[in-house]
Amino acid sequence: MTTKENNSETPRLKPVLNMWETLAGALGANGPAAVTALYFTSLAGLVGGSMMLDILLAWLIYVAMTVVVYDWSKDVAAAHSWTVIQRKGFNSALAAYFAGWTYWAYYLTGSVGFAVLGLSSFVYLLIPKAPSWLWIPIALAIIAETSILAYLGIKPSNKYILYTGLYMEVPFLIVTALILIIMAGPKNSVLPFTVKPVNNNWILILTTMIFGITTFGGMNQVIPLAEETVDPKRNVPRALAAIAIILGVTIMLNGYAQEVIYGINKMAQYSQLPDPGVIIYGKYLGVVGAALLIAFVVNSFNSSALAFFNSEVRMAFGLARDGVIFPRRFVNLNKYGAPGDAIIFLAILNAVVAIAAGIALGPLWGGVWLLTFNSVFMALNHLLAAIGIARYRHKYGGFGIIRHIVIPAIVVGALATFIVLSVYPAPPPPITYAPYAAFIWIILGIVAYYIEKRKRPEAIAKLGLFSV
Repeated sequence: MTTKENNSETPRLKPVLNMWETLAGALGANGPAAVTALYFTSLAGLVGGSMMLDILLAWLIYVAMTVVVYDWSKDVAAAHSWTVIQRKGFNSALAAYFAGWTYWAYYLTGSVGFAVLGLSSFVYLLIPKAPSWLWIPIALAIIAETSILAYLGIKPSNKYILYTGLYMEVPFLIVTALILIIMAGPKNSVLPFTVKPVNNNWILILTTMIFGITTFGGMNQVIPLAEETVDPKRNVPRALAAIAIILGVTIMLNGYAQEVIYGINKMAQYSQLPDPGVIIYGKYLGVVGAALLIAFVVNSFNSSALAFFNSEVRMAFGLARDGVIFPRRFVNLNKYGAPGDAIIFLAILNAVVAIAAGIALGPLWGGVWLLTFNSVFMALNHLLAAIGIARYRHKYGGFGIIRHIVIPAIVVGALATFIVLSVYPAPPPPITYAPYAAFIWIILGIVAYYIEKRKRPEAIAKLGLFSV
């Protein structure tokens, strides 16, 4: 394809995805069954019966973040869209390089930390006496299987996520939530959406809801697939809007159902359960209900591994195409239209990271460490995107007070708080070191930028300019 920027033939990924298939990238990355089965315990431990208020506020913050990305998606469509967003927002190659360096690491550690190690450790919740080494073959099997799917192309990958996720998993979570709500009868209440369970302590709610943001992680992972989406500047914004509603309804409805059926005043005990979703489904929906939830949790983790890995590969493809960080051979496409060389190399790298983190800290805490590490990159890039869209629209037109002052201010304030709270008060070791490791990674990226700028000034000059 010929680009506007340099009027030369540039390798690009073929647009083959419709709006729903593109949406599947975000649905898979989030893994709603895994979230609803396992992810509420930390919030319940912090705010007890006000858990749903925290989740609602966290969703609203993520919606604000999505509004910013939605706005950008009308002007940006590339495999390395985050690099293009920061280049346009700040007219800076350094900002573009920062986005590529950090978001590629975010995708890698998301795939390994949440999905691969998450599923590997989930096995021990189901089989506590399983051999201590069992997580290793499970992790390697997940990486091998999702890498093969990725190698076969983005369309079959996302069709798998769409069919098992949107057509099966999401309806299951919604229908079973409604059943639990009906079974709860008079226990239903608006109380979980108020501050009354925490004695009207708004400060506690506003600080802890920051951590609830990760409940909706992956919601904006439509962006890496923009280049492979048909009519991206129409379909990507639609996919972002749709997935925000789908995940919001599914996660909040299921979370509310679990809280009212278990007991609003018993959420402290809930927070101590190893796998609360499975336990609740087993008690009220029987063996079949629990077994189906377990199946969907496994599928959720697997879909998340695939979605994050596809995003990781596409970021590497886009950066290699621009001539930075990765070798040029990463733009080579196989017969399925996927970056085959990049997939093979990154699959091996993901396996190394998974095994190293798991051996060092165990699969559970290794995954938590990686997710704490990568959350800094998510927050910083969304914060910069919010500032950048205000600058960009003010300069090129389309500026509005609500969309480009109020909403970005909310995003910047929330994410700046998120970053501060990630280091103070410090979480217990070894998790306390993860944010500092993230900042070290950023410093290494800045050093790498200036090295590449000196060696490849032409590549740096065009970095982040490609967009279809």
